[in-house]
Amino acid sequence: MRGAPLDDIRGVSACLFGHRYRLEVLEAFASASDGQVNLGRLAARHGVQSAVYYPVVRDLLALRMVTRVTELGRDRRRWYCRAGGDALWEPLGRLVAGLRGHHDLIAGTGLNGTSEQKRVET
Repeated sequence: MRGAPLDDIRGVSACLFGHRYRLEVLEAFASASDGQVNLGRLAARHGVQSAVYYPVVRDLLALRMVTRVTELGRDRRRWYCRAGGDALWEPLGRLVAGLRGHHDLIAGTGLNGTSEQKRVET
């Protein structure tokens, strides 16, 4: 994605991972204290429809990086839980944090607005 707008972190996600929402989902799982994520809640927090996350979660399920949580009681919401242990998710959490920091730097927000570069041309 040469010349992709990197005005938001989703542009970084698209460039690196081929999907605008992959980084958001990885961050949600890596930062969840109990390791569980509900796509509806995640979508509401980010102002999108939960369907934008389905392809990412299907990939994570196929890679066995997450599992579906069995429904408990009357809760109809679908929850997913990270799998693979800390050896997988701690480095992913650091990667996400590093990418966010790098994005802030290249987008100018980490430079107190002194950077004029808003697009990366390659």
